[in-house]
Amino acid sequence: MKRIIGLIIVLIGLALPTYAQPENAAVETIDGKKYYVHIVEQGNTLYGIHQLYKTSVETILAENEGLSADLTVGQKVLIPIKVTENAHYGKHVVADGETLYGISKKYKCSVEDLKSLNPNLTDGISPGQEIFVPKAGSGAAQIGEVIQTDPVVRVEDTIEQTFSVSYKDSIVEHTVLPHETMYSIAKRYMVSSDTIMALNGLRNTRLKKGDVLKIPVKNVNYEVIEKDLTELALKDTVASVFDESEFKESYNVALMLPLMLSKNDREMSKPLKLDQVREMYGTTKIAFDFYQGFLFAADSLSNAGLSVNIYVYDTNKDTNTIAKAFKQPEFNDMDLVVGPLYPKTIKYTTALCAKKKIRIVLPFNSNAEVLYQNPYVYKGVASNMTLLDGTIDYLIENHKHHNIILIKPKTAADLALYERARERFNQKIKGQVGAYNVSIVETGMGSSSGRDINAILKKDTTNVFIIPSTNLTFVSGAMSTLNKVLNMNPYAKNLNVIAFGLEEWNKFTDLDVKYRNRTNQHYASYRYLDYNSEQGIKFIREYRKHYGTDPNVYSSQGFDYGMYFLSALHLYGTNFDLAIAQHQMELTQNEFHFRTIQDGSGRENQRVCIIKYDNFELKQLK
Repeated sequence: MKRIIGLIIVLIGLALPTYAQPENAAVETIDGKKYYVHIVEQGNTLYGIHQLYKTSVETILAENEGLSADLTVGQKVLIPIKVTENAHYGKHVVADGETLYGISKKYKCSVEDLKSLNPNLTDGISPGQEIFVPKAGSGAAQIGEVIQTDPVVRVEDTIEQTFSVSYKDSIVEHTVLPHETMYSIAKRYMVSSDTIMALNGLRNTRLKKGDVLKIPVKNVNYEVIEKDLTELALKDTVASVFDESEFKESYNVALMLPLMLSKNDREMSKPLKLDQVREMYGTTKIAFDFYQGFLFAADSLSNAGLSVNIYVYDTNKDTNTIAKAFKQPEFNDMDLVVGPLYPKTIKYTTALCAKKKIRIVLPFNSNAEVLYQNPYVYKGVASNMTLLDGTIDYLIENHKHHNIILIKPKTAADLALYERARERFNQKIKGQVGAYNVSIVETGMGSSSGRDINAILKKDTTNVFIIPSTNLTFVSGAMSTLNKVLNMNPYAKNLNVIAFGLEEWNKFTDLDVKYRNRTNQHYASYRYLDYNSEQGIKFIREYRKHYGTDPNVYSSQGFDYGMYFLSALHLYGTNFDLAIAQHQMELTQNEFHFRTIQDGSGRENQRVCIIKYDNFELKQLK
């Protein structure tokens, strides 16, 4: 499919604004590219500017860091001039013996500038080939054109060929390597070239080996980026993929989602009953929300210099459809796959990615078996085993002085969780000072009346019940029984009950919220979205401004995965495995801590947070 990075802007206005014409606009040359300089006048809108200069809104936003639909009078907006405009660009016919370096000197630009104007130059040049070049190459600038040509202040050329990033007051110092340009450095740190030049007092983009640049740090944590990415291998539990990391001008990412477009079309075309509201097909809605969030992240990062081609595939829950997608020519140069959603397609797709050595991110719940002997897999959703381990660790730290009871479930899958919780608790409680019990108290549910459970309660302290089950029938019965136990003890002032469950319980719409609240239900999760936090409010406002609608849990998930993994590609290149343990960002609802679980296998998110029902609201405790 074609590259899709969409931007939806809704502009409502009644006045007919006036715009200066392009031929009257000043021209600036930055990094070899020419731009019209538009000064915003009263009534101008981003949509109107895009129409005037016949340039997409997406392109204008990408070229102007921090620009939004809220324009102010006098604001400067740069509009890239197309290379096909003869007034500003010309053509050069390559002669025998000519090199890109020689041509760049002739036209007073850099090799990177020529490559930017001519994307097909990746394979080099040949005699007789025509390439685009900036005009005014003879030394005379066009009327009204500004060209930055002042020399760069340099440091001594004696620094070793390594780069280091040191954290200091949100500013990092970068030592330029022989192969680096201002453009590549700006892309790596997700800031504009103009920002770097302004901070360092530079008037043009020319650099040489050994120059030391001050660079403002974004939200990414650069605690450890020293010398060479391979040195970061020791920071991960197991570094399984030792391919050299490649930094690219533009990365290719596949979004594989069950959009179910045909099914959705049929659903949307059905006649409506009285008072019925037309809605998207359920699976389509989930996939589309994730897609929108992911593209929102890509759009945000593009403003910071990321270039990415996003290929979107409708998997239709079908492995044959996925097989056809992997045979498309773009998969010969695919850098990352995100998705799919369903277990059958996940297992099939991870196997194909292993074969092609493509890293794959699983943003939806999946079986941990897909990690086995496949170092290319990133499983973003923590398994129930991982969440249960986090629950036990939290209880040892915060409730060891309380009566902790483990309720035995019935299904085979739940019994595995039960045994894991028992083993971990009994091992970790050893030697703990002030522990209420030397081992966990084990019990079955007993009578539905609650009398058996009531018999093991301690009326003078808090009783913590761990219910390691994902079975709705068992969980509903357990919560109902605990509610009955509380009814049996109306006068026990010091009696307190806390029920610890799993994140999957949030899917149980039949589980009485009153029971959850009354038993102070806690659960472990890999994510938490606080809509009232400063970060949450900011995200909602920006998302609403971008799409005209509020985000939900799936669009937030898409945004987080897009921000995290696209920035990892951008910062560390195609093999970001060796730096992923140090890669941290402030996201909306996720916090990723990827670790390999076995030698030669993939990585799982190990992040665990504890969520509590408090007066019918969810609050994060850890």
